[in-house]
Amino acid sequence: MRQPLTYVLIINWNGIGHLAECFDTLLAGTYPNARFLLIDNASTDGSVAFVRERYGGDPRVDILELPENIGWSRGNNAGIEHAIRTGAEYVFLLNNDTATAPDAVANLVAMAEAHPDAGALAPKMLMYNDPAILNSIGVECSIIASSWDRGIGRLDGPRWDETVPVLGACGGAAFFRVEALRKAGVLPVDFDIYLDDLDLGLRIWNAGYRVLTCPTARIRHKFSATMGQGDAAKRKYYLNTRNRAYVIMRNFPMSRWPLVKVAFLIGEIRAVGRAVLDGAWWRVAAHMRAWGAAVAYAPSAVRERMRRRRAGQSHCRFWPLIRKDCMFFRGVEFPENGWYAERDGLRPISARARLKVGAGRLRVVSVNCYPACGAVSIEVFAHGQRITVIETRDRDECVLETSAGELEFVARRIFYAEETGEPADYGGWLSIKPVECS
Repeated sequence: MRQPLTYVLIINWNGIGHLAECFDTLLAGTYPNARFLLIDNASTDGSVAFVRERYGGDPRVDILELPENIGWSRGNNAGIEHAIRTGAEYVFLLNNDTATAPDAVANLVAMAEAHPDAGALAPKMLMYNDPAILNSIGVECSIIASSWDRGIGRLDGPRWDETVPVLGACGGAAFFRVEALRKAGVLPVDFDIYLDDLDLGLRIWNAGYRVLTCPTARIRHKFSATMGQGDAAKRKYYLNTRNRAYVIMRNFPMSRWPLVKVAFLIGEIRAVGRAVLDGAWWRVAAHMRAWGAAVAYAPSAVRERMRRRRAGQSHCRFWPLIRKDCMFFRGVEFPENGWYAERDGLRPISARARLKVGAGRLRVVSVNCYPACGAVSIEVFAHGQRITVIETRDRDECVLETSAGELEFVARRIFYAEETGEPADYGGWLSIKPVECS
């Protein structure tokens, strides 16, 4: 079996606290023909010195020091160019705040070799602190170019283990065939950040390749769901709004533009109307700035489309994968210690939930919010021993005698989002309160 040279590109800016685990897990990998390149965006925290001192003796590790912080896209593009000059056939873009399974790179290469029409692969990204929860296994996109991670917040399991076509790979862990990048181009520098991974995925489709998921390549990622605060949140909102227009102008098929324009207008009216109702005038201003930027960008988008047309590339190949059933991502909620936020006096649980308790008696109420889907079944453990099983068709109640420590609730049946219409997968709905002494 061929073992083509594969470069793993780790983009970094002042991320010294993440680098040890990132590199340690990569270097423990099983693929024999991999090289690992730190792309450092002019860090000031000693990142380069740390990698040089800790890994400098390993011939597989190299460092690309950039003279200034040129951002995510430009930085990764510099790394891609370095890898291509060195003879790489594949490049794997990877965030520094990740931990990679030993066989992840080997599985990515094996799948790419088995599917020569795959220009990119999306590995299975899992939440670092709760690897039972998905971060991403591909990128999805709506008819107005609103984009989100496929599977985010969902429970990992067999339903996510199938290899399927997707629009793109999350930029936090994205595997590319160099030949596909030669035809499709690299990351768009006009975007600054946000949706650049989607844009590249669509261009890979347009260049005649597919983007596939690779569920056997597992990456744990220290995902942050926050938008930041103050100016950072405002900048993110503006760039996402602007870049949606960029993605449409650069990539969407002209034959679909009448439909897309109507949908985009409706989406903007809704977003601006919500901003007005919320009194968030900065969001209104962000939309107006984005509209102006989109008009100014139109000539560049036309030139890009003409370049691809001259190269014989299509703008229609990815269209069947565009989500037409929604405009914006409905949002995601993550569990804390397995517990979701309380609703109507009940707290949904994930596949497992932990609860610190004192000595005493607890009243546990279990409610089945979707009885048509089957019974709730939850095992309860204390100190590693199963103390009871809660089976609920409608509503059930029990009292537990507990000693100080931790209870663990383990769902034996999962209510999946496809069954319930909920945004997440739940193992049950519980209310737990101390029994007051009379």
